[in-house]
Amino acid sequence: MRITEEIQREHRLVEEIAGSLHFWADRGADHPDAAGDKADLVRFVRVFIISHHFGNEEAIFDALVEHGEIPGHRGPLAILRREHEETALAIDRFESLGADEEAAALAIEIAAELWQHMDKEDSVLMPEAERRLIDGGIRDVEPPPPPEGIEEIRELGHELVRRLPPMDDPDLIRGDGCIPCAAFGGECHGIETEWWSDWEREYHASLDEG
Repeated sequence: MRITEEIQREHRLVEEIAGSLHFWADRGADHPDAAGDKADLVRFVRVFIISHHFGNEEAIFDALVEHGEIPGHRGPLAILRREHEETALAIDRFESLGADEEAAALAIEIAAELWQHMDKEDSVLMPEAERRLIDGGIRDVEPPPPPEGIEEIRELGHELVRRLPPMDDPDLIRGDGCIPCAAFGGECHGIETEWWSDWEREYHASLDEG
């Protein structure tokens, strides 16, 4: 499915930008390029990640609700939509701050949220979405029109990665599946509980018994 493949390709650039946010924070607010680099990071996150990339993801979410018989008001889709909104609010706050220690701490938080968000989508949502949409007769999903100048913004992202070499966060716990998700066991009980039908549960139980 072309749109899910494109989303997962874009995740690689988003992952690197998250590392660049961490590098910016680690380098310190007293660096002479801190303010300019911060402005470029804000521009990339707002246009490429929030407007373009999240827009493509939400086209998948809408298709899953319409054609895949997936609930949109609870479970994984509700969690992921909320995380999109929280990222937008966080980048607005990041932009409003100076190139200071508070902004550095927020940059690390935004990076962590982006990494964990992509882990959920790559390991759980996208593989499951493809299967369910194909079962619903949907071979691909039409993405929304990209923001104007998206290729220029994409190149800005690659340039930021060269300028601000991505760093990992040694304190961040990452992983595949539902278990690492902070919402698991509270707001969301995982794909098996939130999405599977009775037939799917019986089928997977029979596989385990076999």
